[in-house]
Amino acid sequence: MKRRILVILEAGRAMPSGMTRGWIYREYFQNAGYKVRFVHRCSPTLCTLMGTPPAYLRLLMNAGLRWLLSRIQNLYCRVSERVLVRLAKRYDVVYMSKITSDVFVERLKKGTAARLVLDFGDAVWLRGKSAAFDKVLQCVDAVTTDNEITAEYVRRVKSSCAIIPDCPQVELFDQRRTKRDPDPATITLGWIGSPSTLHNLYLIWEPLEKLFARHDNLHLRLVGTGPDFSKFLPPFERVRFSCRSRYGQAEMIEEVLKMDVGLFPLQDVEASRTRGVLKATVYMSGGAAVVCSPIGQCVDLIQEGVNGFLAATPEEWVRKIERLVESTALRQTVARNGLEQVRREFTVEKSFDKLIAVLDPDRAASP
Repeated sequence: MKRRILVILEAGRAMPSGMTRGWIYREYFQNAGYKVRFVHRCSPTLCTLMGTPPAYLRLLMNAGLRWLLSRIQNLYCRVSERVLVRLAKRYDVVYMSKITSDVFVERLKKGTAARLVLDFGDAVWLRGKSAAFDKVLQCVDAVTTDNEITAEYVRRVKSSCAIIPDCPQVELFDQRRTKRDPDPATITLGWIGSPSTLHNLYLIWEPLEKLFARHDNLHLRLVGTGPDFSKFLPPFERVRFSCRSRYGQAEMIEEVLKMDVGLFPLQDVEASRTRGVLKATVYMSGGAAVVCSPIGQCVDLIQEGVNGFLAATPEEWVRKIERLVESTALRQTVARNGLEQVRREFTVEKSFDKLIAVLDPDRAASP
């Protein structure tokens, strides 16, 4: 009989984690003989509408529409939680990604005999939420996360914690990759993220100004800025830049494949240290040379000058980006090494094998 797995995502594919920690494995579950169903706790439509509202609704959002939609979302979640608890009774395993509601997880614990596995990332215990999150950890049978720093927090409460890296889906990059000759006329420095992470660009504001003053062939491409990026971006003076406010998976791949250097600046705070290395491996998958802050797991991923560079100070950001700008050979070598590493260590298949070992330990243990 097929093992039945219920995958509960916070908001389906409306959140990036819904894809990278859930939907990405859909075919792998099926090919491995599992009966799997994907569901969501919150309304994906409402999440998208509140996160990136269309232009014609922005004024209404500030006039009270956001509050109303938030109330509707809360009601939706309360109803869906009751439905999901009943649904979970028909499954052997319940895999929850980014679910942090202690009330909901406690209901699942009482309402089903299924094996409960929680997947999470980021420092969700900050801002006074540690007690509620610890309750969640105590209710589940096992935990997965994407980096050692978050795993250390989990192991205070729950010894069973497995690290499963996020997959940049290099396989999809390879499907769309074409031979690209270097273009010395324009070297694209790229950043990909979301409006909530734009503040990290302030870390490299001055280095970028100096680099653009020295080099006429640079362009900064910012992907995922949101429509109101002017409120959050540094007030660039010499930096020549363009923005893409929103992106899906196909648009992300398209954009990163055009980047020469991928930028991953991070503030040295706890929320940044738990971010994982997905952004860096996405750049690597696209064939861009990576420059990162030496924060969190980036220190373990990056081999200085081999598959990328680490920059801790403004002077280092200028010096290391400039080395890549001035040397096509170095840029190509670093990018090639990064791509080869991703193909070795960050494939969907490798991460799925680790996930199944947590979801179905009996199968993983059988010869």
